[in-house]
Amino acid sequence: MSIQTHMADFVHYFTGTKNSLADIDFEQYGLNPKLKHYKKGQYLISQGQAAPKIYFLIKGFVRFMSISFEGKEFTQSFACAPSICGSTRAMTKNVDSLFSIEALDDVICLEFEWQLFFNQMKEKPGFMEAYNRLLENLFIKKEEREYAFVQHSAEQRYLTFLDNNPQLRDKIPLKMIASHIGITPIALSRIRKKLK
Repeated sequence: MSIQTHMADFVHYFTGTKNSLADIDFEQYGLNPKLKHYKKGQYLISQGQAAPKIYFLIKGFVRFMSISFEGKEFTQSFACAPSICGSTRAMTKNVDSLFSIEALDDVICLEFEWQLFFNQMKEKPGFMEAYNRLLENLFIKKEEREYAFVQHSAEQRYLTFLDNNPQLRDKIPLKMIASHIGITPIALSRIRKKLK
């Protein structure tokens, strides 16, 4: 597929429609994204380093993860194509990322320089509306995740994870799922055994 086809997919994903930004010629704004390939295990961004880019996943899936000062690894979330990912904090404040994004599969994505992208696009019709909708969806997911940690049992969190991520069910190590839902791998094994 051509980069133009991938750009059309990006516009459709970003705006939720094929109309509001579909006729924009991204090249005329100097927004030529790079088509990037990441092998399984490579990092799109790394914790503690600058992360000024936004990524549109065309193929594959990633995890957002961080490592504590004590060396403990935490899986914060996952993203599967088609999806947009990056560090909002690092991109908007021009600071180092608090987490890494690791390819859990071979990933193909479009890579944009965020500041250039945002500065060029913020005046275009439909862009800010689409951007606000994207942020709303991120905040809703964050709110639901925080609620689940307070109100749901570990078993409920695991079942919700499976419902929300059926494509990941047999593709990622159980220790990553356990970390994501806030339990140990041993506790997750007990839950899985109970559910069989």
